Amino acid sequence: MLPSNRDTICALATARGRAGIAVVRLSGPDALAIGWSRFAPHRSMDEPPPRQMVLGRVLDATGETLDEALCVYFPAGGSYTGEPVVEWQLHGNPAIVEAALESLLAGGARLAEPGEFTRRAYLAGRMDLSQAEAVADLIEARSLAAARAAQRRLSGALSAKVTELRNVLIEAMALAEAEIDFPEEDIGEVDQARLRALVEQAQAGVAELLAGHQRARALAEGAQVAIAGRPNAGKSSLLNRLAGTRRALVHPEAGTTRDRVEVEVVIDGIPVRLIDTAGLRRHAGDVEQQGIELARQAVAEADHVIYLIDGGVGVTEADRELIAELPERRLIVWNKVDLRAPSTDFADLGDVTVSATEGTGIDTLRERLVVDLGVSEDASETLLATIRHKNLTEIASDRLQTASAATQNGVGIELVVTDLRDAATALGEILGETTADDVLDALFARFCVGK
Repeated sequence: MLPSNRDTICALATARGRAGIAVVRLSGPDALAIGWSRFAPHRSMDEPPPRQMVLGRVLDATGETLDEALCVYFPAGGSYTGEPVVEWQLHGNPAIVEAALESLLAGGARLAEPGEFTRRAYLAGRMDLSQAEAVADLIEARSLAAARAAQRRLSGALSAKVTELRNVLIEAMALAEAEIDFPEEDIGEVDQARLRALVEQAQAGVAELLAGHQRARALAEGAQVAIAGRPNAGKSSLLNRLAGTRRALVHPEAGTTRDRVEVEVVIDGIPVRLIDTAGLRRHAGDVEQQGIELARQAVAEADHVIYLIDGGVGVTEADRELIAELPERRLIVWNKVDLRAPSTDFADLGDVTVSATEGTGIDTLRERLVVDLGVSEDASETLLATIRHKNLTEIASDRLQTASAATQNGVGIELVVTDLRDAATALGEILGETTADDVLDALFARFCVGK
């Protein structure tokens, strides 16, 4: 567990290394006293005015000037953490930053743990746990679409949806408990109908959240797309074309790709990890065979598979056999349309036609791939971003399924209350209402220091 939040903590809040500006952040009950004691304003004042930049000099423990900088003070209740916060804007020289932090440590502060500023914001009620997790997701976002999705969660879109569902469950629990407490009242049929409707409403909302999890993970982590096909079908050429740079060796000799080559690209705002694989064929040497096994593994693990057919050769029996072995999450692409054989019928099996070397049809392929992945950005959608969110929502879904069966049968109302309460508790954990310290430790440990 992290140390007590009564300490005053400090850290570099911007990335390490040389830069034009570095921000050093100080938070805690003594932030103003420590930060101001190590800062000499150019204009005389007792303390900095809240939320206004003050120009002055950052001092070391002996009072020597380290740098000319800006200082800003955020009072308790009006800062990111909810505590008094002081920030310095220094020149981004690592030696100066290190000396500034040492000065603050000598003044009584301690170095912050990873995620400790955001953890304090959560503990102070400045945000719930799902919003705190969205901070890390926003920092780590690998595309603009992922950043926007994280920003929606940070602004409370997921929190609002979960709170809405919990309110439905609370109303359902009240009805169920009323039937237990007042069985003699002549309201049973009305209450049962309303109870079933509320449980169904909660089930629909939970199902909607779960349906968006795969899209959320693809946005946050990137979808894996394996490029497969027979040797010399143009897989490496296609990867290079989609990547916009030469990342894989291209050679007319078949079987030149022996190992998997991976490259990250962004397609219509969606992060995609492309995997170029060894050509698939039945008979190969030992080294090539090992590459083929890696290719089959990549195909099995991928979110989607692009299977290339050589347009200069046409569909072979080997193509048909290999396509039959592919998962349903696949896109059949004719390549080398510029070398089309007279007998080739592109309508046979193919979904898209391209020329990886000339760029023909590549835009159409990108559009089709985004559609097939099902991860296009929807600004109105609330998505479950983490495995933790998904697992908790699945618990709620299971409990609601049991509760629904009981309400349909009209028996076991006491068990219905228990199931509804368990579902509400699971959803509450998404917001951090009943989350154990060890879970919090693990969540905030993945944050960068300074946030």
